[in-house]
Amino acid sequence: MVSTAPSKHRWHHLVGVSLIVLTAPALVAGCGQTPVASTSHSVGTKTAVLGLSGIKMILSYQPSPPVSLKTFHTKVNLVASGGKPIANAHVTMHLKMLEMDMPIQNVRLKSDGRGQYSGHSIFFMAGPWQMTTDVTVNGKTMKESLTVHVGN
Repeated sequence: MVSTAPSKHRWHHLVGVSLIVLTAPALVAGCGQTPVASTSHSVGTKTAVLGLSGIKMILSYQPSPPVSLKTFHTKVNLVASGGKPIANAHVTMHLKMLEMDMPIQNVRLKSDGRGQYSGHSIFFMAGPWQMTTDVTVNGKTMKESLTVHVGN
């Protein structure tokens, strides 16, 4: 009697070929690609007291970490030492690429009239960037800087 069932050797060969055929597209799809930064809506924050003024600055930005060529939103809340919001400040953010000689981007943040200032920009490439926030109140300018690492 002749068996029509595949031999043990042939069965292992079919299983091996099937696994390669089923997994190859997933393997090829990931080849040569760099990891993409998270698309979550996480928010980065930094809190600082500006010099001797006692003004508390709360900087928040989204997304965190920033992603190159995507809109980057930032907000600055300013509160006097007594807890009252500062609504009459001029707030400008300067974005400087640290590893390349690129022009500094200057972003003037707009006031909502209640101590919150907001604006947006785009980081043109991945890498470390210095974000310097200038806050001018009653003719006196104070600065605060931080470094953010912009992803792809």
